[in-house]
Amino acid sequence: MIENKDTSLEFVNKIYKYIRNDMPIETFASKFNFSISEITGIVELCNLYGKNVSIDYEENNAIFKKNFTRRAVTSKISIDDPKLNHNQICVVSDTHFGNNHQQLHLLNNVYEEAYNRGIKTVLHVGDLVDGNYPNRPENPRQQFLHNFDEQANYVIDMYPEIDGMTTYYILGSHDETHYKNGGATINNIVTRCRKDMKYLGQDVGEISIDKVKILLDHPGDGKSQSWSYKPQKRIEILESHQKPKILLIGHYHGSYAFSYRNVQCVMVPCLCYKTQFQQKKGISNAVGAYFLDIYSDEKGNIQYFEPEEILFSEKDRWYEADKDKKKVKKLEIKHGQY
Repeated sequence: MIENKDTSLEFVNKIYKYIRNDMPIETFASKFNFSISEITGIVELCNLYGKNVSIDYEENNAIFKKNFTRRAVTSKISIDDPKLNHNQICVVSDTHFGNNHQQLHLLNNVYEEAYNRGIKTVLHVGDLVDGNYPNRPENPRQQFLHNFDEQANYVIDMYPEIDGMTTYYILGSHDETHYKNGGATINNIVTRCRKDMKYLGQDVGEISIDKVKILLDHPGDGKSQSWSYKPQKRIEILESHQKPKILLIGHYHGSYAFSYRNVQCVMVPCLCYKTQFQQKKGISNAVGAYFLDIYSDEKGNIQYFEPEEILFSEKDRWYEADKDKKKVKKLEIKHGQY
């Protein structure tokens, strides 16, 4: 029995993450031992909490349909126009490998969901590793990996690897500490050893997908009281010819999506538990990722855009230090082996 609103929302979030688009109802029913009438109630509950799920029929088979409400950037072109390019990408940030409170199991969860959706491109917006800060005395006891070799090799050995999926990444301020300490750069060894991981730049990187310009940005300042304030300022300083269609911002460990000056901006949450520094400063810490649904024309202009926020609850996260490194194995999927 569902006792209160918070419990209901937690239940809905878990169910919604498990349901796949076009998943047969029978698969879901056998997994959780639900009756058809109970599944109908679950669908109604999902819609009550803003998760648009319906039951459809294809060739007399009942299947789930996730109905995403896409934001129309312009109303001139129908979303069904065959001339539009359709791309789905996954966006992650701030994994902080080597920190005792990294959440590799949640990163694996995101990549597995991306694989199930048929996504081929993942963008990582910086701070792959936790780095090394000699001026922070508390830093060593917050880490199970400390130096450059340990952290770089951990990325190579443990970062999710899926056939046909490419991760494009930038480096952030934590990654850069290894260069400041001794001139070592994470990207040199990672890109050489992992052909599925492509380096785009330090702090800032750019990629175009079907001519849609996407800018990855990892700032170095602190967060403001308003989530939108810092991203808006970063957009304002861009010259017209520099403006991307999509701006992805890491570093702040927050989650927020909005449109400003014709730029679709997404502040990407982290995949690491709240650090001691954040606890002391009273800084919030959103753990999750984004899936972006993009429809664009032949010139790279976005016509429809939907940023789907994936946030993990406290129960999904592991607070126990070192649990992640002890219990989680690398997610590796090869063709025909899933």
